[in-house]
Amino acid sequence: IVLIIVKMKIVSLAFLVHLFILGHLHRPVRSQQDTDLQLQSGQFQRLLIFVEDRRGVQKTASELLRLIKEIKVGFNAASRLLQNLTAAVGRPMRLGSASVLVSARLGRELRTAGLRVGDARWQRRNRADFVVTHDVDADTEGSVAMEIGCGKPGKKVVMQDASFTNDSNSIVHRKVALFFSQYRWGLLNEQPVGSPIETGPDGELRVSACSAELRVRLAAADGSSTCEFDVNSRRTSRGCAPKLSESQPDGPLASFMFAPFHRAVNRFCDARSKEPQLQHNGMVDSLMNRQCDGLSAAEVLRNHRDFWGTPDGTRPAPGDISFDIVAEKSNRRVVVVMDTSGSMSGLRIAMMISAVNQFLLEIIEDGSECALISFTNRHSVLSNFVSIQSRRDRERLSSLVSSLHANGGTCIGGAVSAAASMLGYHGPASASATGQIILLSDGVEGCPGRLNSMISFLAHSSLEVVSIRYGDKADSRMDRLAEVTGGQKFFGGTSIADSSGLRLALGATTTAIDESKRTLTLTSEEIGSRFVRRRFNVDESVRRDLVFRVTVPSNTGAVTQLRLLLNAPSGREFGYRNRSDIYEANAAIGTVAIRVPDSQIQKGIWILRDEASESQPESHPSTRAGGSIVVTGRSSEDSVEAPVVLTAEVHPSIVQRISEETKIAVFAQLLRGHTPVRGGRLYASVRSDSNLVASFDLMDNGAGADLKAGDGTYSAYLPVAELNEPRDFSVSVKSLSPVSRVTSAGKVTVRYRNPSFNRQLVPPPKVIDFRVTVNTLNNSAVLMWTAVEDPTVKNASAKYEIRYSSSREQLIKNFSTCPILTVLSEGLGAPGSTVQLNAFHQLAGRGAVFVAVSGVSALNISGPQSNLIGVDLTPPSVTQLTHIGLLPVGDGMDATEPPSRLSVPGLIVGVTASVAAAAGLAYLSMVLHRGASWAQPALLTKAADTGTKKQGEAPKSQSSNSVSAVRYADELFDGSTLPTPAI
Repeated sequence: IVLIIVKMKIVSLAFLVHLFILGHLHRPVRSQQDTDLQLQSGQFQRLLIFVEDRRGVQKTASELLRLIKEIKVGFNAASRLLQNLTAAVGRPMRLGSASVLVSARLGRELRTAGLRVGDARWQRRNRADFVVTHDVDADTEGSVAMEIGCGKPGKKVVMQDASFTNDSNSIVHRKVALFFSQYRWGLLNEQPVGSPIETGPDGELRVSACSAELRVRLAAADGSSTCEFDVNSRRTSRGCAPKLSESQPDGPLASFMFAPFHRAVNRFCDARSKEPQLQHNGMVDSLMNRQCDGLSAAEVLRNHRDFWGTPDGTRPAPGDISFDIVAEKSNRRVVVVMDTSGSMSGLRIAMMISAVNQFLLEIIEDGSECALISFTNRHSVLSNFVSIQSRRDRERLSSLVSSLHANGGTCIGGAVSAAASMLGYHGPASASATGQIILLSDGVEGCPGRLNSMISFLAHSSLEVVSIRYGDKADSRMDRLAEVTGGQKFFGGTSIADSSGLRLALGATTTAIDESKRTLTLTSEEIGSRFVRRRFNVDESVRRDLVFRVTVPSNTGAVTQLRLLLNAPSGREFGYRNRSDIYEANAAIGTVAIRVPDSQIQKGIWILRDEASESQPESHPSTRAGGSIVVTGRSSEDSVEAPVVLTAEVHPSIVQRISEETKIAVFAQLLRGHTPVRGGRLYASVRSDSNLVASFDLMDNGAGADLKAGDGTYSAYLPVAELNEPRDFSVSVKSLSPVSRVTSAGKVTVRYRNPSFNRQLVPPPKVIDFRVTVNTLNNSAVLMWTAVEDPTVKNASAKYEIRYSSSREQLIKNFSTCPILTVLSEGLGAPGSTVQLNAFHQLAGRGAVFVAVSGVSALNISGPQSNLIGVDLTPPSVTQLTHIGLLPVGDGMDATEPPSRLSVPGLIVGVTASVAAAAGLAYLSMVLHRGASWAQPALLTKAADTGTKKQGEAPKSQSSNSVSAVRYADELFDGSTLPTPAI
């Protein structure tokens, strides 16, 4: 009996190990990223670089050849730099193989020029690691980071093509290495976020650097000749940043994330390093320290799976990157596979027909090839490939879908197999076959083994499967089929209240095509029991194919009673009185569409109304069962300016169980080309199969789930307390301004219900933008942060406790035991607003301390502590200012006094508080010349002249030998400013 029990346990353990291995063998390296990048034997394989075609500009073959040549040179140099950087961490890595993907048009240009260009297979533009384009600002060039946290990889890297072709740009390889480090490993900038001046452990002021032993100087990043230092607030002027000094005692050792463009820097900061200049300074208020709690870059790397365990070999084999150039195919091929089994009867098949018809009539791009398959127990090819060249082609396919009815069983695998065959894939020998399969089903596979075999079969193909699970009962293995082929996963609800779900999912399947061909969905919204009128904003991006469509799938015949009228901003009217090419009512599928002629499209507010409802508001039955309104359009293919596109995603997309610590975030961007559109107003909606779960605003304020304020990425956490059910939840995002857009962000799958989950124990999110502004002249120390939400009380801000310590490590490791500075519980404003607290009296006399804040829920559940800030209210002395190079030591100066108490014969270095009050001055600035040496910049001071100067008058010139000066900058009470006499 004992032996039997032991054997049973061994078998059970072996089975569990087997499941674990299977799960991890097939698991993508980073499920949150759309990438095929793989690490093998110290080399990154399948790096994908997409060279974007320039809108409105025909790049010549010679220009294109030069760009590709420079891309190869830049990436090869970056590969060698990455190998040096990672070798010091413990596992050398380099770039092994890369594909350069171009559009079909650019591919023809290159082939004509005699270059060998293959056909794209697995390479898809929406899965590119690097995008090289003209359509991005220099300020937004880099890794597109969305997810908050330490070591979180980016979505992709966007670089200007000019970075490679500019003859004067010799640092492009350093850009590539920097952006790759941020994209792959989630490393962050080590430059200070706030003031570049900090107080060290010995009480001395110093210029902030990634290592306390580095010699750095202050320099103006904007190219001006001065940096300004405010003695009272201890802050420098905007754009003043630490720069690595050339006079390092042991050579230019520094962290790559601090000084990436210095020609001799090739190491990361490392707590294990024996070099003092590489030992991490956790006191700097940098993004790295904020997100990683003071870890060095090397420590973050060692926590990444690329650096786990024993290295899989010695140094990677030397050599350059193996490049190949591939081009997209001219025509995209799509097979739509639709479930018409018995479970799809009634409203389900009506909603599916409506959504697929809109996809065929308005979404799929011109020039593509589309085929249709329906399936029950067996599949049926409704149409072989039809090239979409005209409206008639679209209507031909639509009529086939409209005739579908539900009956029979469900054989998903057989239908997918037929679709793969139509696309030309019959096994490994035909791996070059490409195309997209859109799979839509509400049922469970009824043909044993077929779906599992297709998952294994297509995992080695170049086909893409997009899965749309329709309702809670749909087979979850559809998602697995999408994962192994690099496709997207969506979920659509089966209730009339979520009639937009399938439309948004189908609309999001076109991300791999040029944006000029992509349909813009301006809105997709449900209408209730009676539709009268709605207003819609059409922006300048829409130049053709503007369509307003009303759908009533549950009462198809009622659309004939609608009398729709559409008023343009100019007052021109379109509607049921127009001819059939403008106004189309289809009772068979329950839709009415108004197509605006391209020449009549205008920017502004359009009004859609039902004349029948206006005249008979109570008796009109047209939309009593509910329906939807969808507005779509396209940009001009000839326009030089890119359209504004809304993109969104949710992460993580799979959660085993909801817990009190679970964080699920949705991220969205409004993009014109690759440049973010800032200042937008966006919100997200979460739906289950049966109802709306939650709607909430997305913010770009650097708080909650948002990584950085004002970067054009809008974010928010999902209310996890509403997601504790084993099911799928669809997530959509809508933009209200400056443009109207709506898109699907994908779905969240919760595997199991957590019976012990207690929503009252969910803590507030982390405050990530804690900061301080001090002014010793007027006795103020204002602590500021963005208010976070109390998850236990709807639309309410959390309370806060602020703690301090003289030890940074103590505050990080034992925040709850550190002394309390203060507790805030009233007058906190709404979530997303700015909280301000004048804590001068609480901080005065404590010397240099570290401070952090934590959100507290109504039930006293504390969230994680914020980023740490250093606060010192003691006015800096001459010794301290001399230590950082802002003052020399001169005759008659008392080094122990602050500058405001010093008196230099013939010159005034500062003013007392009483003099400042009398003169109406708020601060004193010290100006450091950019070209001054690190050790002893000269200082010239000046007294205020009794003369006057008109407001706005340029200051008088200074002598040519003046290096820096103390200046007065505030206005007098009478509105004039103090003069700037010659020195």
